[in-house]
Amino acid sequence: MTGTSARNPSGIFKNKRAKLLAQKYSLDLNDKNAYIHEHDLIYYSDVLSIVYNLWFDHFNNHAPKPIHISFKEYSYIYCSLQQDQQETLNFRF
Repeated sequence: MTGTSARNPSGIFKNKRAKLLAQKYSLDLNDKNAYIHEHDLIYYSDVLSIVYNLWFDHFNNHAPKPIHISFKEYSYIYCSLQQDQQETLNFRF
């Protein structure tokens, strides 16, 4: 057992929250190279960016849903992504 895993029960993840989100979306739990990251461990924001891109791909390119969720959650995600996209498009330099 390495020093990092002995101190951190979440493995390659910074905290349990990041690991649980990765598990929910069936992302790789053992390979740090599967994530875009800047630190020694995988942060929640790193996992969240992958999840965001999975849903963005689903809504824009008709890819299959990453996970099965309720209609209420589906609508919430759709509205959140739509709002984020509008804010990005309205950004002025």
